[in-house]
Amino acid sequence: MLKQQIDIVKQTIINFCKEFINHPYLCYTEHGQHALFYSMLLQALPVSERYAYWQDKKVCVVQKEYPTAGKLGKPQRQHWDIALLKTPLMSITTDSNSFDYLNLLAVVEFGMNEAAEHLIDDIARLDHEEAHVDHGFVVHLYRLSQPGNQFSSRDWSSNSSRILSVEKVKQISSGKPIEIIYALVDDTGQHQSGIWSINQGKMTVLY
Repeated sequence: MLKQQIDIVKQTIINFCKEFINHPYLCYTEHGQHALFYSMLLQALPVSERYAYWQDKKVCVVQKEYPTAGKLGKPQRQHWDIALLKTPLMSITTDSNSFDYLNLLAVVEFGMNEAAEHLIDDIARLDHEEAHVDHGFVVHLYRLSQPGNQFSSRDWSSNSSRILSVEKVKQISSGKPIEIIYALVDDTGQHQSGIWSINQGKMTVLY
């Protein structure tokens, strides 16, 4: 069942990115993208697998802003964009029954029009020994429009020097056990719109 759930997470990411390519303005901000993906993933899971019980409390297995297991080298604990709890639910610690420390089957981190530092940080957090995440995904999105006349103030110009190419993302992620789904949409046509997977040094065109 766990492998099936991971397959569902990945396919939902791909479906989400296809929707992003075809309709990039469904959400105004990246946080809107989180909410949209959350709803898509919950609907993609079989009804019987959407909820579980922890300490006799009903819990949704898809969580938004779920806390990290450790500090991951930061001053305090952080939060994952989207997390899929591992069932049956178990705590990562032997001395805590807290809802805040459950095992995670998968985590999906998002970045829309973010510089290289954001991607590097997402990869580092997912790869950290204190992350306790079985499968890490990074969804790296670019929404580009006309230089000097962007459709939205949240867009980047298609001339931006901050845009990372697929090859550059591949270099950044080299050797890390994190799958990156890279999706770019450019209404000017200056950059090729599409979706790519970068995983363990292998790059695959998805759309």
